[in-house]
Amino acid sequence: MNYFNYFTEIEEEFVKRRGSHMLISPLDWSLIETWKQRGLPLHIVLRGINAAFDLYDAKARHGRKVNSLFYCRQEVEALFLEYCAARVGSQAQTANGEQESSEAASPFSPEAIIAYLTERYEEIAQLRASYRAEELLAEMLTRALERLQQIIADLKASQTVAVEQLETDLSLIEELLLEGLKQHAGAAGLAQLTREGNKQLRAYRDGMATEVYQQTLNNYVARRLREQYRVPRLSLFYL
Repeated sequence: MNYFNYFTEIEEEFVKRRGSHMLISPLDWSLIETWKQRGLPLHIVLRGINAAFDLYDAKARHGRKVNSLFYCRQEVEALFLEYCAARVGSQAQTANGEQESSEAASPFSPEAIIAYLTERYEEIAQLRASYRAEELLAEMLTRALERLQQIIADLKASQTVAVEQLETDLSLIEELLLEGLKQHAGAAGLAQLTREGNKQLRAYRDGMATEVYQQTLNNYVARRLREQYRVPRLSLFYL
């Protein structure tokens, strides 16, 4: 992944979690450049940003905003240390011929997950080829492929799986894909799917809390978008 894409992916995730369209500062840019030079994988940085904001949201600091990417630095660094330790541990086990079975830590074997994600990668690559004339979709699919490719490469290198962290990484890619589908569908397309969903859920609405109903409607719209554009799910739930 080139520097520009690395930078823009991190900036977009930070701005999205912050909740306002504030460009990051030159100082933040320098921090990203440092991460890139040190070889911090993109998915580790994105995971750290989300972890930092999850902690921030849990503290419910009303009226205060995160103004700098440096707020996320400690979480990013901590996750990178874990990432490095896992890779070193895996290499040492392999060298000594004492690598433990991954089933002890996960119900999924690394081989099965790598095969599953490789299949999803190939499906998305085929979609990108079919949508090459659609600039917005092609760009979104390319970004997803770059992230997924790095995750697969890391899994092959380490042969260990931290299921919860991997699921977080895959969820972020799914969010990227869904946002691109929504943008391409446009307001009219989303309105049509929303009307369709409301019609389908009409019989159940009175027995559902407002929040539950809205989440169910959102899930319906997301599923229909994925079906229309033939975008596969990445979650390990579908393994």
